[in-house]
Amino acid sequence: MRTTHNTRLVGILCHPVAEELIHEIFSWGVEITDADAACLQFDAQAKDMRGVIAGLHALKATGVYLTGRLRTSAAGIADYLSDEAHGTGVINTITFDQDRTTGHNTEASAIISVLEPYQHIFARGSAVVLGGGAMARSVLYALVRHFRMKNIAIADRTLQQAQLLRQMFSEMANPSARIEAHELFPPDIAQLLAEARLIVNATPIGTITSIDQSPITVPDIFHNRQLVMDVNFGPAITRMLAEAADNGSTIISGAEILIRQVAQSYELLTHSQFPAERIRAMLAAHE
Repeated sequence: MRTTHNTRLVGILCHPVAEELIHEIFSWGVEITDADAACLQFDAQAKDMRGVIAGLHALKATGVYLTGRLRTSAAGIADYLSDEAHGTGVINTITFDQDRTTGHNTEASAIISVLEPYQHIFARGSAVVLGGGAMARSVLYALVRHFRMKNIAIADRTLQQAQLLRQMFSEMANPSARIEAHELFPPDIAQLLAEARLIVNATPIGTITSIDQSPITVPDIFHNRQLVMDVNFGPAITRMLAEAADNGSTIISGAEILIRQVAQSYELLTHSQFPAERIRAMLAAHE
């Protein structure tokens, strides 16, 4: 594309540099909408990120998108934080506006938007969140801060990490809410899983490197009164989601979360409307 002095520069930071799907989606968006923007991918380690972001800011970029572990390493870099970024400690987008930098967590916003149509399934029941990383934080923020759920169990392979998240989100929860921490050992939490109206997988189990696996390995868990969501998007329908659907559960794919989070970030960074339907079709063909 031809660039001018008005072209908006967007940095996509990742480490290590690979064929980053986020960069590909941003590039598709620019091509489809003919936006006057250039989306460039940069290798940035967490220890160097402050300097990389300062350099892009000095070059008059409109902002950056952060991937992987960089999302939990930027809290002290942005001048201001959105409520979602502040509440989770996760930043995946930083916008530049003259001398001001603002950190956003569009993953949390996307999770809220995909869950809202299904509140009637889970709002008065319990939820189990599997995982203890950045996406688990965004899921818990949505359930605690937005949906005000009163019964949530967090299960992670490391009990200490689950306990850390319990403490973090108990501070913003309704005083009557009960948030529990458990080790992610399915036989021990089988009853919690079976009774839950919402189950969310925020672990990497079931992604392309473990495509034949599921974080839930005990039978008779899923049923038709449940909503089951997997935040992973490769593949769109993980083994866990396929098994849940076979047993009558309503399912939400991580591919939809991906599209919505990138849409919001794209619009923040390029000031152009994201072509969601076109990108949704392209992602389906890409898989």
